[in-house]
Amino acid sequence: MDETMRDSILKLYRSALTVGAEWEPDLADLTGPSLVFWGAFDPVCPVEFGEKMAASVRATRFLRLDSSHWTPIQKPAEVAAALEEHWSSSQG
Repeated sequence: MDETMRDSILKLYRSALTVGAEWEPDLADLTGPSLVFWGAFDPVCPVEFGEKMAASVRATRFLRLDSSHWTPIQKPAEVAAALEEHWSSSQG
């Protein structure tokens, strides 16, 4: 996470009239196994948005963590463990 990344994501978010509305419908086209993790206390995007996204992509797992908007930074061990489990179970 650095200034370039921060600047890029903020420009992306601010360019949208409604964040996600432009790309969210295409999520239904995903075919690979999916893991969605979300912060239960995210003030920017409520956990219900994450749950809806998980349903849209037919996620094999939705992981709600006791964190805010920066879940991978706030809960790195839990996110890493979930990703490792997801990747090992997705290798068929």
